[in-house]
Amino acid sequence: MSQVTEESTQTERVLSLPLSFPIGLPGFEGHHSFILGALGPEYGPYIGLRSSQEGGPSFVIAQPSELGIEMTVDIDDFHQSLLGIKDADEVIVMLVATLDADGGLPTVNTQAPLVINVTNWRSAQILQTNQAYSMHQEVEVPLLDASRVVAADDAVDTRSD
Repeated sequence: MSQVTEESTQTERVLSLPLSFPIGLPGFEGHHSFILGALGPEYGPYIGLRSSQEGGPSFVIAQPSELGIEMTVDIDDFHQSLLGIKDADEVIVMLVATLDADGGLPTVNTQAPLVINVTNWRSAQILQTNQAYSMHQEVEVPLLDASRVVAADDAVDTRSD
């Protein structure tokens, strides 16, 4: 049974969710357990994915729709069985972001999206054959943007009395 846990910190509540990658990730086949967690409001739609193993890999990921990307992901029979997918409503798709060393806009890998079954939290990176998809698709959503943070004192109460 999967659990969603919330850890309190002094400045914010951090949501963390364990994900299982039964066959690992390409290049990181020995890493099967990852934690999906918030990076903070200044990161907008981007979230963190880090290995549960100390010193393991970490990634920045986001949903395609949050980045203005429309795509259809093909999931072959092997991956459907591996992830226990019975219905398309059980799946969310995430894209791995590559960060520009100069602080420019990130790119995302639409050629090999992460597919997550939200009923059992089993995941895999699935290579797509659609030639329109790229390993480095440019996006217009910056990774870090301080303007996304709204201080609690500045929040507007829209409730009517």
